[in-house]
Amino acid sequence: MATPRPLAHAPIIEALIDFRVHIPEGENAERLDNALSQHDFGYQRVGPILRGNFGLFVNPQSVPMAQPTMGETTIIGARLNSTDGKYVAQFTTEGFSLSRLEPYESWEALIAETKRVWESYRICLNPTRIHRTAARFINNLRLPLAGGGRFEQFLTGLPSMPADFPQSVSSFLQRFVVYDEQTGATAILTQALDHITTPAPLPVILDIDVFRETKFSCESLDVWHYLTELRKLKNRYFFGLLTEVAMELYA
Repeated sequence: MATPRPLAHAPIIEALIDFRVHIPEGENAERLDNALSQHDFGYQRVGPILRGNFGLFVNPQSVPMAQPTMGETTIIGARLNSTDGKYVAQFTTEGFSLSRLEPYESWEALIAETKRVWESYRICLNPTRIHRTAARFINNLRLPLAGGGRFEQFLTGLPSMPADFPQSVSSFLQRFVVYDEQTGATAILTQALDHITTPAPLPVILDIDVFRETKFSCESLDVWHYLTELRKLKNRYFFGLLTEVAMELYA
């Protein structure tokens, strides 16, 4: 594992804060739409967010296989972009999220913008409780592997191929789900490389999603303190899954 440190060129391509919320009865997508029309916080609506209901229909007398059925599609919110295109917000009747796209600046900048946009979400939908809190960081490691190089130079968490197997891996997908007793959070750690179609650097994705079921009041500062704990946990996994050689790429 690598020693945790500030990185001048962090490989983050998306950093996301997500709250699942409870909203009062009567608050709905129509009310949200009207509120957004009257409230300007510097973001532009780019489209609706839909929820679809799907099911299976089985007729054992005439159809031997289950057939998919299409249910209703409901608008539950809106997707909004900042004017500079660096942030994407989702306002729905189920929750709030804000993504920072690359180039990533800093945790402090992400939290400051999240707090600002979250206040606009609260104005629009009056949430009363945050029942799930999450932070997710998606990294494109861009590993300079070519000519027989091995992933173990950079990644600590990959299983080894048997010695008598071909060692030229062109694609992999690995997923761990880890529970942290100290914070009560769950982390989903995903490492993936799609089939290689370009020369090095290789676009290896390291996706770290940390979350917990919570009971935070929307007026409380506790959620922001807890997000700091989630970030610390994310960093522990990030540096734990990479080697010191990998860190040199982002110094």
